[in-house]
Amino acid sequence: MSAPGPSTREPVPPIESVAVVLSGRSRRLPATCQRRTAWPGRPFSGTHFRVDAVYQRTVAELRARGSVLWLVFTPLARNATAAALRQVVAEIHAGAKTAEERAELYTALLVMATIDPWGHNLLKELIIMVEDKEEGLLRRTPIIGEMIIEAERRGEQRGEQRGEERGKQQAIVELLGRLFARRIGRRPTAEEERSIVERARAMGPGEVEDALLDLEGEALVRWLAEPIHPS
Repeated sequence: MSAPGPSTREPVPPIESVAVVLSGRSRRLPATCQRRTAWPGRPFSGTHFRVDAVYQRTVAELRARGSVLWLVFTPLARNATAAALRQVVAEIHAGAKTAEERAELYTALLVMATIDPWGHNLLKELIIMVEDKEEGLLRRTPIIGEMIIEAERRGEQRGEQRGEERGKQQAIVELLGRLFARRIGRRPTAEEERSIVERARAMGPGEVEDALLDLEGEALVRWLAEPIHPS
């Protein structure tokens, strides 16, 4: 069997190397770069690649690319806001082909929010948005528990800077308190907020998160009123 002639061959799709940059300087990065692998003084040998600094794009520019894949980078956009990310979460919910793909895209979205190159501080709001769209995703995704611990750590740092514990408590209350509100249908009382903070310290934020997702209605209220038993 003879090889196909030039006129019958499939066209070769264009292939290029791209470096996706998640954070860095505020000045525009060059559109292309090169990396030399040859010995200094020898003719150039290496690779040329295109630079895609997604953190320097706008939310609209990333959405205009027409793929849910690029939506996961929107928390890095220089103009990212809670309102814009709420639309992004809805687009991922509608555009993902399967539940598994949605979970993977949401996880990537939350990971991108932890990088936060512009100091938007949208991670907590984004966690609530994702949970509103995909109930139970927090418990199914171990990385969320790590994010809660990170939120606690950042709150502790803010508290140290101000010489008080209020920053640490506020970070926990904002994150776990809003999850409580979603489960119960109302904001926690001052006593319930205090119990959430104390339990997160004694038992760990992960166990408090599990309880907020597992217990329903009055059972959750009773649990917050019970004596704390450290794990």
